[in-house]
Amino acid sequence: MSHKTNRRIFGVPILLGIATMLGLGAGLIGDGGWDTAAGLLLAAPLVVTAWYWRRPSVSPARGSRSQRFTIPA
Repeated sequence: MSHKTNRRIFGVPILLGIATMLGLGAGLIGDGGWDTAAGLLLAAPLVVTAWYWRRPSVSPARGSRSQRFTIPA
């Protein structure tokens, strides 16, 4: 079993949250290039979500942990 650090668990969600906040701020600041930056930053979470949603599901490996450690009835 591999140990996952907080950075590996929360890194991408934090980056997507920061991108969203920056996108909202850029949309309020000005026009032109700011609107383009805001659109790109606000689209980033949608693109990541769509990419993960479209990925094929991974079937559990033979002898996975949930199958090995079952509670007897």
